[in-house]
Amino acid sequence: MTIDVPSLIVAAGGELVGKIRLQKVVYLLDQMGLSSGFSYEYHHYGPYSEDLADKVEDEVVFRRIEAAQGRRLSDGVPYVIYRANAPGSGERLDSHMTAGMVRDALQEMQRRSATVLELAATMHWLAVTEGFADWSTELVRRKGAKTLNGRKEEAFELLGTLGLPPAVYRAA
Repeated sequence: MTIDVPSLIVAAGGELVGKIRLQKVVYLLDQMGLSSGFSYEYHHYGPYSEDLADKVEDEVVFRRIEAAQGRRLSDGVPYVIYRANAPGSGERLDSHMTAGMVRDALQEMQRRSATVLELAATMHWLAVTEGFADWSTELVRRKGAKTLNGRKEEAFELLGTLGLPPAVYRAA
């Protein structure tokens, strides 16, 4: 069974903006011990779960999540705003992590841009899943300009706050 996505959105303050943000929030929570039940592959925007994308679409169809469209003011690019005001029927978020840990992590991630979340998730993926010793160089190679203007450093700091490698070393 997979985690209850509406409950995740409720725990995030009732709203998550963007598909990338949703994917990276669940991925990072999984790395912290959430055990969402979703599997990930590397795609253009970093770790991605097709299962999570399908689950979200199902939740929208069954009206447990509202999906509204917004457009960036700068260039008109569309994005999705996910809203939920009540838990759904999936596995409880606190099955594997305390509610306080989930809430604190979500608050920290909600303060960051989707690009910073993408970079943090990708750093973790490169260092842990793909095993790059020089994950930083690989990150810049894959993400280019997204790593500039302090975003790479902010992403690394976020991983440290969340207690995740490569910012935090975990002994085997």
